[in-house]
Amino acid sequence: MPHLLMSSDEPDMAATPADSSPTVLEFPRFGHTRNRAVRVRQFRGADPDLEPLRRQATSIIDEVLADTNPEDAPVREKLRWHVANNPGQPEKALLDHLRTVADQQASA
Repeated sequence: MPHLLMSSDEPDMAATPADSSPTVLEFPRFGHTRNRAVRVRQFRGADPDLEPLRRQATSIIDEVLADTNPEDAPVREKLRWHVANNPGQPEKALLDHLRTVADQQASA
């Protein structure tokens, strides 16, 4: 059986790309240029009595996340973590976040 792989000892035989510069794609940066609002997800059988509280908690979370102070970036990241771990329950996310902050301040 003939050998299918052939080596090219001559450098002139290697194909060179027409444009050797790398392609750089620009992606939008989140956080500094855009603020992402937190949306409340509705669950089937959700308690309608909690809706005013959820809207108020969502408004507070949006205000905190819209802040651009670099010193508060760790606080915003922790709040985002709580929101992600409590989908559809912004009131619980905000409460958990406030408890975490209070515990950290008490231990300091």
